[in-house]
Amino acid sequence: MQTNFDNARKIKELIVQHSRSGNLALYAEAQEQGLSFTELLEQLDPTEQGANLDAFERQLMLNGVLAEGPRSISLEQFFVGGGLILMPEYILREIKRGYKMVQDPLELIASQAQENGPTVRPIYIKTNLAKEPLGRRGSNGGASYPRVELLHREKEAVIIDRGRQFDFGYRVVRNQKLAEFRVFLWWIGAQMAYDEIDEIYGLLLNGDGTSSGVTDVFNGVGGTFAYSDLVHLSMSFDVPARMTHIVAAKSDVEKIVNLTQFQDPLVWRESESFQRAGDYRSFHPINAKLVIAPNATATRIIGLDSRFAVRESVAQPLMIEAEKVINQKLETAVVSKESVYTVMVDGAALLSDY
Repeated sequence: MQTNFDNARKIKELIVQHSRSGNLALYAEAQEQGLSFTELLEQLDPTEQGANLDAFERQLMLNGVLAEGPRSISLEQFFVGGGLILMPEYILREIKRGYKMVQDPLELIASQAQENGPTVRPIYIKTNLAKEPLGRRGSNGGASYPRVELLHREKEAVIIDRGRQFDFGYRVVRNQKLAEFRVFLWWIGAQMAYDEIDEIYGLLLNGDGTSSGVTDVFNGVGGTFAYSDLVHLSMSFDVPARMTHIVAAKSDVEKIVNLTQFQDPLVWRESESFQRAGDYRSFHPINAKLVIAPNATATRIIGLDSRFAVRESVAQPLMIEAEKVINQKLETAVVSKESVYTVMVDGAALLSDY
């Protein structure tokens, strides 16, 4: 489908005007509405169904900001061009791309909710009564129905401001092509993703301050982790929960991949895929995805049902200090998010501590 640029050309005039004066009013307007810069542009210039460029990408194109191929511009050309105020959103979008590029933490989240902060009162399902059989009642009465309770935790959870500061040094990066510069942004995003995976692992292991940590179901031989222990971890989940992900230290993920039961590709199709692709994420033992938590405690392997276990309460989505990007040319800019993880369903995550 051919993209219509009529609205985009009108907005370009505003972008150029604001870029020449360093006016960040559009970012302030987006923040007031609780929108990203891209979402604000979408309000002004809605993307038609089937279009291959969104509103922000249309502005990049019209302002000559090319980040791919031999015509990729340099960072300095971005700063002196008419699309200067697009720079903060460009950086943030590339960081978000890196965030999902290696291991997306959102895979481990059952629900994400917007909160005003600074604290949140977590809700959870009380599962002990929910596990009882359905009540059967006839016309003459009979057994009462089992209760499924949705309750607040006794304590509130504090929303945390987490992020990373970067100082690329404009004199160092000014001549870099955007095609090269964005690789560093991807790296930052991927680092932030693993920071959050570590936090989710810690939440499950120790609890969120309002709930207890995971139950240890290991019943094997201490000091060794065998295939039977993996099976036991998976089978320890009570329905309707099941193990969708295994979150563990790198050494334990390696140990799982090397279990002898996964070495015969004639029996284990996904082992064959792993041997062909060399990507541990394509390997799903017991139909569960493997996730490395860089700072996880070795020998403490957590099985997780990502559909039920974890809730993320977000007070501020991933944001960047637009003013510092523009006025200080990337010096000490911070990208951050304000949120907290809490446990939604007790029993939707279990521990195998061998």
